Amino acid sequence: MSRQGYYKTMENKEGNVKFKLFGILRLNYRPSEGEVPVKGSITLTQLLKELADKYPGIQEKLLEDEKLRPGVVLLVNGKNVLHLEELATQIKPGDTVVIFPPGAGG
Repeated sequence: MSRQGYYKTMENKEGNVKFKLFGILRLNYRPSEGEVPVKGSITLTQLLKELADKYPGIQEKLLEDEKLRPGVVLLVNGKNVLHLEELATQIKPGDTVVIFPPGAGG
């Protein structure tokens, strides 16, 4: 089954998308992991809007001009979204999104 066909079959499925925050996000936002209820598939952009309701200011730390800030890493089920469809990547109930903010140091 193609990726599009798979997500088409998930349109009406209800469930949760798991998320985990790392780095400075883990220190600034509690709880640093949880679940967001979704019906069908949504985009990463939609998930980040949901998280912004729960964690004010998180979008500003991750996005710049509606794109990922340099150094931000988002993984969907272990795959970097830069190798998928970036913020347009579809996620569905049962998926896990891991969020790493830009890192600094030496």
